[in-house]
Amino acid sequence: MPTVEELYNQRLQRIKTAMDLGTPDRIPISLGGPSFIYYSEPEATLSDYVLRPEWADDAVIRSYKMLPEIDTAPQFSGNREAMGAMWFAKVKLPGKDLPKNSLWQIVEVGPMTEEDYDTIINKGWSVLSKELLDRLGYTEEQLTPDFEYMEKMNKIVREELGLVNPTGGAYVMPVEILSAARSLKKFLRDLYRMPDKVIEAMDVIADEYIESAKKLIEEQKPLSIFLGFGRFGEDLLNLDRFEKFTWRFTKKITDALIAAGTKVWFHMDGKWNAYLSYWRDFPKASCIFDPDSLTDIVKIKEVLGDYMCVTGDVPPSILEMGTPDENYKYARKLVELFGNRGFIMSSGCSVPPYAPLENIKAVIAAALEG
Repeated sequence: MPTVEELYNQRLQRIKTAMDLGTPDRIPISLGGPSFIYYSEPEATLSDYVLRPEWADDAVIRSYKMLPEIDTAPQFSGNREAMGAMWFAKVKLPGKDLPKNSLWQIVEVGPMTEEDYDTIINKGWSVLSKELLDRLGYTEEQLTPDFEYMEKMNKIVREELGLVNPTGGAYVMPVEILSAARSLKKFLRDLYRMPDKVIEAMDVIADEYIESAKKLIEEQKPLSIFLGFGRFGEDLLNLDRFEKFTWRFTKKITDALIAAGTKVWFHMDGKWNAYLSYWRDFPKASCIFDPDSLTDIVKIKEVLGDYMCVTGDVPPSILEMGTPDENYKYARKLVELFGNRGFIMSSGCSVPPYAPLENIKAVIAAALEG
């Protein structure tokens, strides 16, 4: 029986090998999400993440002990009161604004004005972002993370569970964050009415991201930096606007992070089939493509499978509503498609709130067969 430290090192090597497009001892498994509270505490509700977060986090830890084949760290409760702040939105929470077993809901507000583009350009994104949160009524207490508690949980993840965090800092792409700050409807209008000013502001945001990430990479040396994408793929932007508003800044930020000495983890919510070839513009084995199941996984394999590590991609609908056999068969198709080289078994985005434990075990079993 390996020690926790030995187990951690095995998992770390397994994940790093997959990220490097190598062949690990087995396919790494990365599964996590709100449903993990139920596996050790079937009577729990999603409101427990809000109303008694330390108890909820302990339940998640006990659930991971039931699933020792998983290689990556869990999602903990975090500061739910301010979870909408990263989207410059408000949030409705289970047990407070919603029924106890409802998933939290982001309420788009759009506090940013047209004039605020000039504030970004002249004073910086960090200045405006603080002002926007003040307009939304967030308090300093709500926005300040509990670093002592975070450190405690990170220590448990590493020293008690032996799990690996595959990403370090997280950044939402400039086009995404501005669409949230302005509201989607107003931002889409801005792309037509004032595209040059939007681009100038996004350049400022990108530069601030790069400087922040460089410091993090130097201090923490993460396996990768998380870049979040959601709205601005083929469903919303034609090729010309994709290149201007999404790709330009994807290229700028990613090149800088790779040069600083880390890989980039692209979390790709939405549909990206038509634009996948752009992601071959980075050095081989320097990035990870993490789709949410809306992009065709076969197409991803065809375009990127020999070029960067891919995670995939068991759809949340199958995880929550399917049978264990359906989950096993889908996961086996992924294994047959990718083999065990440069592939991490995962859900499309996160495991949904009510995914049965038997479905999780079926996906794990499919991955372990290699």
